[in-house]
Amino acid sequence: MQTEASMIGRFVAIFTPVFAVAAGWLAGVVAQAVPGAHLNQGQIVAFMTAASVSVITAGWKWLQGWQQHEARVSQGLDVACKPGPAAPAAAAAAVPVTPPVTPPVTVAAPAAG
Repeated sequence: MQTEASMIGRFVAIFTPVFAVAAGWLAGVVAQAVPGAHLNQGQIVAFMTAASVSVITAGWKWLQGWQQHEARVSQGLDVACKPGPAAPAAAAAAVPVTPPVTPPVTVAAPAAG
């Protein structure tokens, strides 16, 4: 089995909050600097919040796709962007493919008495 060794997922996870704060700040600056736009404090805050949430949503969605890519690489269905070391055969064999089946539980009727 092949593994993914690319660090891009970690960079996206670390820098998404930084970019969200920067997007909120920049949205506030733009909202105040646009000539003719008379926004009150609540509207500016709403604009800043929308910009920050959109950056967080984009980062989250990207990370979901990256996790799916990593899963497909580990299953051998996709090619790694930066191939890592192969997983040991013992570890690959230890991973169950199907969940374990639990036996049904029988409940005895209470004794009459």
